[in-house]
Parts: sequence; C-alpha cells; structure tokens
Amino acid sequence: MSAEPSVTQLFHELESRLDREPEGSPVEIVHGVYLMSPRPLPRHGRIQGRLAQTLGELFGSSRGSDPPEWLFIIEPDVRSERAFSRVAPDVAGWRRSGRGWPDLDVTPVSQAPDWVAEVLSPSTEARDRGAKKDAYGLIGVGTLWLVDPRNETVEVFRNVRGDMLADGVYQKGDVLVGEPFGATAIPVTPLFT
Repeated sequence: MSAEPSVTQLFHELESRLDREPEGSPVEIVHGVYLMSPRPLPRHGRIQGRLAQTLGELFGSSRGSDPPEWLFIIEPDVRSERAFSRVAPDVAGWRRSGRGWPDLDVTPVSQAPDWVAEVLSPSTEARDRGAKKDAYGLIGVGTLWLVDPRNETVEVFRNVRGDMLADGVYQKGDVLVGEPFGATAIPVTPLFT
C-alpha cells in the first residue's frame, strides 16, 4: 500500500510544473492551488507602473550618500513553502531597515516583502481579495494594498498574526499616510489619472 503524498510533496510537484512554464507565464500557486490568469487590461499595467514609479521616487531613491530605504519590484516571483504559495504581486517592496533586500539575482524570492500591492481586475478580483490576500498574511507580508481602478480606491490591509485586516480605504483626492511608509503623504489621484 503506497502512502499518500504530503502537502509539501504536492506543493513541490506544482512548483516543478510552474518552473516548466515559459518565462513570464501568468501562473501562480496560491494555497496549493495552481492558477493561470489572463493578461491584464492596459489600464492595469499603467496603474502598476505609476504605483511603482511614485513609490520609487518617494522612497526608493538615494539621499546623498545614503542608500535608498526601499526596493520596489514589479511582479517578483515570491515563494513560501509555509503558505504553499508562489505568487507574483503586481508590485512588492522590501525595506532595507526592515527585513533587508532580497538577492536580485535569485528567483524565486523566499524573503517576504514588507509591502505588496495588487491592482484589481475583473478576472482576478475575487482571488486577490480572497485566497491571495490570505496567502500574503501567511507569507508574512506586513502591508497589502488593493488598488481598484474601477472605483479609484486604495484599500489598505495590515498583517496581524497572519491575518490581513482592513486598515482604511482611500479614494481619489485623498492622501495615503501610514504604515509602512510613515508620515509621508502619498497622493491617490495620480495613480488613476
């Protein structure tokens, strides 16, 4: 009688399958489920780029001889065996004074980001709000932003012992202030214009 494979073994099998996909394929593993996503609308990519650019200018630039505090990466391959997940957040950020930066020449990244953002699409919104949000909590992501192009809002969630709890909703015209970016005001309007 053969033994049933463990969850870890099944996760490794899914990872092997994912690694055989062509580079850039929109494939993720979320809580042990293998998922393919359609390519996003151009609006999604535009907001994703604006978000990375805005945060990069505010927090990812050197100040004199000091290195930048934050590193932002678009769609990194983030792996967590604990969460049985390999996900590609739309934008992820690592804080130098927090967990430090991951090795930029190694993928997948096993170091949890301090912050991630997902730009919601009609085809992925349920997953981003459900299983993927839960996976980010288990992975150890500190803060999650759900950026909604249709409603022009940014929903903020913070990790409390592995659960991503709602921590505010910001709309066009508002400025976003708070963790993980401290007292610096981040205007919401430019993300959607």
